[in-house]
Amino acid sequence: MTWLHFGYALLGLYMIWFTILLFKKKFSRALLLFGIAHIPYLLINLVAPFRGIMDPDYAGYSFGLLNLPQGPLVPLVVGSIVVSCLVIVSKAWLDQMEKLWKFSFVVDLFLTIAIAGPVFIGILIDPADASIQLGEFLTISGYVVALIILGIFSGPTFYACFYSWKKAFRSQGAT
Repeated sequence: MTWLHFGYALLGLYMIWFTILLFKKKFSRALLLFGIAHIPYLLINLVAPFRGIMDPDYAGYSFGLLNLPQGPLVPLVVGSIVVSCLVIVSKAWLDQMEKLWKFSFVVDLFLTIAIAGPVFIGILIDPADASIQLGEFLTISGYVVALIILGIFSGPTFYACFYSWKKAFRSQGAT
């Protein structure tokens, strides 16, 4: 079994789990969007936690400010991101975030500072170097990539960080 097959299997499990959660319909629109903001981190990191420890040919993990060599740091750091995001999505869609807002804020702040912000800023600084390949003959580059990254990846992370901060510290201002 290749890592691609392993990734497909994990994607299938995520899809089944998320479908179950969505059919329960316990979330508000805000919690639905908040959960969706964390899904890109699950999809981007489908196999990295496993490859980091099990694949001797794995080059290491590099995303945003995170640069980890192959070995135990990859499953420790990236695995923590994956598990945290899975818990946040699950709890948000089950409307069980009451005691998790501060945890979520810390996770979202880390993702904003270490990944989403640097990736977006890097594209804005050098748009000519940014590209997304969608097959052999379709390459998107420049500011279009910045808009795509902002809309799908960085923007939702910025929103999640702000939303979790607002929820985590709203009661402290009222007391």
